[in-house]
Amino acid sequence: MDPTRVVLDCDTANEVDDQFAIAHALGLPEGTLDVRAVISLHNTTAHGPGSRDMYQEEAERVVALCGSDVPCIAGAERPMERRNEPVPSAGLEFLVEEARQGPLTIIATGPATDAASLLLAAPESRENVRVVWLGGFGDEASYRDWQNRMGELNGRADIAAWRTLLEEPVDLLHIPTWPAPAKILVDPTSFGEELRALGRPVASYLAEILQPLAAEYEDRPGKELWDLACVAAVADPASVTAGPQAVPTLDAAGAHDFTQPGREVTVISDLNERRILAGLMEALARHPESG
Repeated sequence: MDPTRVVLDCDTANEVDDQFAIAHALGLPEGTLDVRAVISLHNTTAHGPGSRDMYQEEAERVVALCGSDVPCIAGAERPMERRNEPVPSAGLEFLVEEARQGPLTIIATGPATDAASLLLAAPESRENVRVVWLGGFGDEASYRDWQNRMGELNGRADIAAWRTLLEEPVDLLHIPTWPAPAKILVDPTSFGEELRALGRPVASYLAEILQPLAAEYEDRPGKELWDLACVAAVADPASVTAGPQAVPTLDAAGAHDFTQPGREVTVISDLNERRILAGLMEALARHPESG
């Protein structure tokens, strides 16, 4: 079978998991994914105006450490202002063109702005596009538990795009932040040692950006590498459990109404975190060794 054509759409450097996801995708066996580009988009909720450009620099750094020539392209620099208005960018233009050429999977690990903008700017692309998005809530229990405690960053960073993604008729694989991706936990210190032992520049860099988190997570189960779930769901579908589920209705503030179900999408409810982390390490070992 031909490799799956994908674009990675990331808010790289918002945390550390996008960097891992990029390195994972670029290190998969030949014939698995055809990574067309890494698009960087804003997360103004996390880092304010200029966040897109900061994330773009980080994406370029990680791709270079992977020894890849995959293009890094600037996506949306801000959230959607209204539910029906796409945010123009070079990344959006690239997505439109790629979707015209054939089936395309958008692996979206940040706010949904670019994916939603594509659906609005080129509605004909829906026939060729699959969106894999990590964010939001998959059930009422998780929503009640987390919404008032900390919310969900990818969703609330662009609520209009979140609503668009759930409402528009596009093939959507939804990966709610809880409970499944939250299982992908690593100890920053010990896992950092495992990464350095690989002798790959990109793996050593991933260890470097994990290290400042060691003190913060010393008394916690581990640091979540949420975004790995997105790459695994596309490259290794057997590593996740997914099924059809009706999405809730969202209002303009992001409040969920589970008594008013919307369309049915595919939702990931569980995953095999050990298998995903093993796949990550195998991918990292395929990257260039230190000179």
